[in-house]
Amino acid sequence: MPRFQAADLRLLGSSLFTHVGVPADEAELVADHMVEAGLLGHDTHSVLRFPQYTNMVREGQVKAGAPLEILREKDGVIQVSGGWNFGPVTATRAIELAIERAQTRALVAMTVKDCNHVARLGRFVDIVARQGNLIAILCANGHGADLAVAPYGGRERRLPTNPLAVGIPTKRDWPIVLDMTTSMTSGGALRDYKNKQMPAPEGSIIDAAGQPTTNVDDYYGPPPGAMLPLGFPLVGHKGFGLSLIIDILAGGLSGGGCSQQDSPETGNALFLTVFDIAAFRDLPEFHDEVDRFIDWLKSCPPMEGFDEVMLPGEKSHRMYQQRQRDGLDVDATAWDQIAALADELGIATPAPI
Repeated sequence: MPRFQAADLRLLGSSLFTHVGVPADEAELVADHMVEAGLLGHDTHSVLRFPQYTNMVREGQVKAGAPLEILREKDGVIQVSGGWNFGPVTATRAIELAIERAQTRALVAMTVKDCNHVARLGRFVDIVARQGNLIAILCANGHGADLAVAPYGGRERRLPTNPLAVGIPTKRDWPIVLDMTTSMTSGGALRDYKNKQMPAPEGSIIDAAGQPTTNVDDYYGPPPGAMLPLGFPLVGHKGFGLSLIIDILAGGLSGGGCSQQDSPETGNALFLTVFDIAAFRDLPEFHDEVDRFIDWLKSCPPMEGFDEVMLPGEKSHRMYQQRQRDGLDVDATAWDQIAALADELGIATPAPI
């Protein structure tokens, strides 16, 4: 598995994107988003997506350069359209708008439609949490499409993975960042298992007949299988219920559409809330309370097989520091695909370290 410096991968990604007509600032933002995901340990949303995103531009799915458009705004509620630009570009601009509005309002609620694949949701709530005085809750559906998950008790795809992310500031050098799907696995993880010729985890997918399987090819088909909802089998109804609510908040309120058969569009629709902690209590008191709570949780003696209790975002913070120092591993199959695309476009690839 080749290993590269993060800066080299950022340059490669931005070069791929600008070569197919993406403005330089947007190309750099998207490349940084993907490399950061890898540094944080989210390899399924990292540089393996370079070919996918490049081809989305070439095929006309991504309208690079499209601005964020405010469709309606009332009090602290905003509906925006991304104009089918890159998902990370649209989501970044939406987050920046929400932060700006939160300077004069206690609460901002926003929906986003006409937005391509956003990738790692945690990046955007992290941006908010690092302001120090704001909390963000963000969720996404597939803009009516990207069906991958069976509802609890069903055997066919009816829902996307419908992720949820929450960012909360702390007194540490990392915020609390919860970033989770409402399914037992994710599309990126399954792609990674397939590339590495590894089985999927037990209880994460079913085949077209609704039978449990670990063979990733049974998921892709034909005929296709499905992912299972979070908590399956014991409490799969909870993961399904959460996914349903997210689909309505993100797809129903935004106008992007709830999940459906033969949706005319694919991407992500988003629902976002940002609120000012100081509207609820004095900011230093809140930070002290959260810090005390973190200490209390981490003081818990570990059970067998664990070294310590770790909070959402803590492991990724440590991995970021290690990978920034030592380099970023790229799956061999994914690297072959990236290198083939770079060769096609006449772009030099960096040497492994």
